Amino acid sequence: MSEEFEVIQPTTKVFCPEKGEGWTLTGITGIDEQTSVMFNGVRYTIPAKKIVEELLPNYLKMNNND
Repeated sequence: MSEEFEVIQPTTKVFCPEKGEGWTLTGITGIDEQTSVMFNGVRYTIPAKKIVEELLPNYLKMNNND
């Protein structure tokens, strides 16, 4: 089974309730990758799946309520 995936560029903004606003340091080309994300000057390695399913939607939701 093939899953379609849209590439996410480096510097894409994300939001984590615990860490606040951050951005991807590396691009995401597949859901099973590990991705570097910067929050408050600290680099974290996070599964791409968490970014795509949680952190990116959190950021988009937060900014659509303006």
